[in-house]
Amino acid sequence: MDKKYHHGDLRTELIKVGLKMIQEDGIGKLSLRKLAQLCSVSEAAPYSHFKNKEELLAAIQDYVTEQLSNCLKEAYESSERVDSPQAIFNMGKAYVLFFIEYPEYYSFLFTQSCLKIDLSEANGADDFGPFRYYKEKAYLVYRNEKMSEDRIKYGVIAMWAKVHGLAAIASMKNVNRDFEWDDVLAKILVE
Repeated sequence: MDKKYHHGDLRTELIKVGLKMIQEDGIGKLSLRKLAQLCSVSEAAPYSHFKNKEELLAAIQDYVTEQLSNCLKEAYESSERVDSPQAIFNMGKAYVLFFIEYPEYYSFLFTQSCLKIDLSEANGADDFGPFRYYKEKAYLVYRNEKMSEDRIKYGVIAMWAKVHGLAAIASMKNVNRDFEWDDVLAKILVE
């Protein structure tokens, strides 16, 4: 079977189609050969971007993490006042809406054993980037609000638990609802 030459960003297409494959069939069924077929390229084409399946999985994790990080940064930076609790609310809302739009990203990201989240204020170099960003901004804003250190610490954890839990529910298949997520988020994410 002749494959057309792929014009465009094949690397990104391989990542996105790989995510869909994982969502539909699981990580065990992911293969570069099958990915090539789905992208209508030669079986050798994916190997010019990824040495093996593990490298593809790492690239998928990096891609999803970068997309989520950009989403949170945009939500924070577009806030009317970045030094206010509203900026933290905006990040929380953006987090949930991101995973509503890309439910396969949620299930992929949070099944990866190499993902690390440090709930303490300290940030390790390997701390999950989007959480690290959220945590840094939350501590900055809440200190500016003159909150006690304990209230900040537990508030950061509580907010993360809320948005992460809501994102988990929202990204699940077969969840029935009689509301719009925007309305619910405005009520639930307020302290």
